[in-house]
Amino acid sequence: MPNPRRSSRASVTAEADAQQLAARVLTMQAEAGFTIAMRMPMLVKGAFGDSRGQREAAKAVLEKVSAVVESSMAATQAATTLWWSLALNPACHFDFAAAAVKVADSSLEPFARRTRANAARLGGSRR
Repeated sequence: MPNPRRSSRASVTAEADAQQLAARVLTMQAEAGFTIAMRMPMLVKGAFGDSRGQREAAKAVLEKVSAVVESSMAATQAATTLWWSLALNPACHFDFAAAAVKVADSSLEPFARRTRANAARLGGSRR
């Protein structure tokens, strides 16, 4: 029979993890909006031949491609770890919510890191 105290503790932990993930997504969205707003004038100048704007456009595309590759690798690794741990120890209590949050968090990390760095670089401040 499942221990009700253990399951309620796990649900509280999963809820806290989900709230942290939601806060991280919101922060990342704000930083991405700031980055877009700061990049737009440079990209428009780059469309008219400005070399700095063209470099910024190339850098943006390269960052996105590398973030997608890094994110997919991290998500694959976290999902594989989840399924292997479940397959190798099926009798244990397993918290799927926490594992799903971990997969989502590991897939967001490359994007969050780049978004934070771009907001700091384009805003002229170091965090």
